[in-house]
Amino acid sequence: MMNKDIFYSFDKLFSRSEFLIAFVIGERGCGKSYGIKKTMLKRWLKTGEEFIYLRRYKTELDTALTTFWDDLVTNDEFVGHSLTVDKSKMLSKFRCDGKVCGYAVPLSTANILKSTPFPKVGLMVYDEFLLDGRGTYKYLRNEVMMLLDTIESVFRLRDGKTVLLGNALNVHACPYFAYWNLELPEGDNEFRSFEDGAIVVNYIKNLRYREAKKRTKFGKLVEGSSYGEYAIDNKV
Repeated sequence: MMNKDIFYSFDKLFSRSEFLIAFVIGERGCGKSYGIKKTMLKRWLKTGEEFIYLRRYKTELDTALTTFWDDLVTNDEFVGHSLTVDKSKMLSKFRCDGKVCGYAVPLSTANILKSTPFPKVGLMVYDEFLLDGRGTYKYLRNEVMMLLDTIESVFRLRDGKTVLLGNALNVHACPYFAYWNLELPEGDNEFRSFEDGAIVVNYIKNLRYREAKKRTKFGKLVEGSSYGEYAIDNKV
């Protein structure tokens, strides 16, 4: 049986209660997307706080929603609860036991949120925000402004939290890092704060996960390659 303790946990990040925007960057497969789904649902079950899940384009979002809860269900994370997704062209809804616990929308069309109130939403998650520049998808024109506008539309006068998740790709070509002059944490540090703590960059250094990954057949196959450095050693 796989040791679940080797995967990334959001506990340290959310213990830093002062942040408004967090950038979480780590190697593929270390548990970022899985962990944030657990975190979003646990917060809803405990306090009724709803969430919004963002992807850059509708095609990305549609693909993610098809199997959104499957990994949690397969691993018996929320036994006794029914987890479903109501897909819609405009605003998809996540449900737990039939009740709405969150929403899903592509950032490219998030302007639709301007006239929609979300008084119970306290957490917004933007998955796969970093791009490598080689694929079909590109950063949106004025993307930082679009995200800030979405944050304003959702939270209004409330200090909600927004978490952006990304693999270890080129942060130097990232519009968010350029906009706020952000840098990765140095040395052994996993966190670095900016804007008086309102922004935090979390660069995952999960050595136990990396060692476990290197022991797999695939890990041995890519060991020492540029892909191995990116996917396992978390080198940008």
